[in-house]
Amino acid sequence: MLLRNYALRVVLSDCNPSSQKVNAIAGLSEDIGEILPYLNTVLRGLQYSERENILTVKKGGHLISFRPKEIAITKLEDEDEARTVMEELKQIINETYRNREQIKPTYTSRPIPRPLDIFKLLPGKNCKECGVPTCMAFALKLVNDEIGWKQCPLLLTKEFEKNRLKLMEVLPDSER
Repeated sequence: MLLRNYALRVVLSDCNPSSQKVNAIAGLSEDIGEILPYLNTVLRGLQYSERENILTVKKGGHLISFRPKEIAITKLEDEDEARTVMEELKQIINETYRNREQIKPTYTSRPIPRPLDIFKLLPGKNCKECGVPTCMAFALKLVNDEIGWKQCPLLLTKEFEKNRLKLMEVLPDSER
């Protein structure tokens, strides 16, 4: 086990004072810097700086930044959600550490998908079955990690299988 404990601090969002969301910063009891490249592979990170030793990922609608002794999480409902997300991250960190011999570390950042590129992979029928008015609006929500690709029923069909597989490659949190 690499990470044993953390001290969690929940703060109001500085970016948007009228937001109902909070952010959390977890001070870590152990240094996780050595496994950041492995987490970059496992979590399909968005940005990784080997020099600065910082990994940023999108997961479950949150932007999460890992540093050797700290994790910052955005867009949380409250302290309970912060604790839940941190426990999940702790489990992922420890599992990644345990399995690091079987994981190829990634030392580079992935390209950030552009909404238009994502839009081109969608059915383009504007059927609204996903709960969003247009496929372009759906693409924007996908890029911003506000919705999961599985919410488009057409992507689950055989007809759009190739597009679905490509989306799974390019989207950071593609398991949803």
